[in-house]
Amino acid sequence: MAGKTVIIDKDLRPSYYDAFRCLAGGCIHSCCEGWHVSFSKKDYLALKRMEGSEELNGRMQDGLRRIRKGDLSEMYYGEFALKDGICPLLREDGLCQLQMEKGEKALPDVCRGFPRSEVYMPTGYWERALTPGCEAVLELLWELPDGVDFLSDPLPKEKWRQYKLPEDAPLQFFYAEIRSVCIDFLQDRRFPLPERILRMGIALQELAGGEQDIPGWFARQAARFEEGAGEGLLDEASQGRTTPMFLSNNFRVMFGLQSIDREFPAVRQDVLQGLGLEINQQDQTGKISVEAYCEARDRYEAQFKDRAFFMENLMVSLFFYMHMPSLASPEDLWKSYVNFCNVYSFLRFMAVMSCRKGAAGDQKELFRMLVHASRALLHSSKRQEALRDDFFDNNSATLAHMAVLLGG
Repeated sequence: MAGKTVIIDKDLRPSYYDAFRCLAGGCIHSCCEGWHVSFSKKDYLALKRMEGSEELNGRMQDGLRRIRKGDLSEMYYGEFALKDGICPLLREDGLCQLQMEKGEKALPDVCRGFPRSEVYMPTGYWERALTPGCEAVLELLWELPDGVDFLSDPLPKEKWRQYKLPEDAPLQFFYAEIRSVCIDFLQDRRFPLPERILRMGIALQELAGGEQDIPGWFARQAARFEEGAGEGLLDEASQGRTTPMFLSNNFRVMFGLQSIDREFPAVRQDVLQGLGLEINQQDQTGKISVEAYCEARDRYEAQFKDRAFFMENLMVSLFFYMHMPSLASPEDLWKSYVNFCNVYSFLRFMAVMSCRKGAAGDQKELFRMLVHASRALLHSSKRQEALRDDFFDNNSATLAHMAVLLGG
């Protein structure tokens, strides 16, 4: 099995992928506002040579620039200089001047691709996903009460690729099957979502611990799904005791995000005000109000009780988008699970804070919290890694600690 070459001759995408449409001028949290857009040397030179109307030429002349400091790699060679936090190509009607005149193919890869992700994977699929950093994606997840399904179609031969499985990562041979089991856990509605994530962690911990009998592992997971619901692993009493730790971790995450999304600081300030907190800006300390959070959580649960499936859809989509679980090694597998728990915890925290004291507590505010939280955390792999590694450095990457992250 090790060293096997996989032929990637088909695609795999969530069922809602084909329905995605940019909201353009109807987008409240536009990816053309408040978010720095950097691109490759190839895109920069193509834009530099482009000629269009007098209006487009003027916008390009004022707004296109080289990145003169920091990372001058091929990936970050040029950028659009934001004017009052807005891309210079964005018109007053919310449409892109460049796309209007030259078509979608004239856009830099980053603009043409967002919120899409396209990767050839060892599953044998060309996997296409959508990030929840776009409100149009959240709209799609909002309307899927039966959960997220996945679609696959053959690829034209010119898009075929080969993927050679590394000899020192035998678990990758079972990537598709292991991920399928994980998604089954996430969509097992006999349990609340935090419970499902914890049960998935128990199963993955066996693989991370060096399980060699992979067929036996699959058989055990199948047996677990055949069993009744059984007793919960996260009871309300323990959740109440761990809420302060849950909040402490998410404040650490929130203050640790140095986001290129310029709206995130305003979102963060709204969260602080909603909890009645006064933060010492010098050392980022302050008293966390557990009571205020619990009140917001009660409002959130009541307000969105008929949309419990939405957070499930969000996490299933993220599991796919983040290429979970990592099977490069047992250590990487557990690191990826810890990261997923941290991401869930933070998104859960921010979702609850859409119902904070003084907030509208409606779908619009929920999407605002999740869009900007996603942009700040999901689009910074280095920050995710740093937050994840903190757990390992502090001996907190245990399943018991993950239960704390899931218990808010």
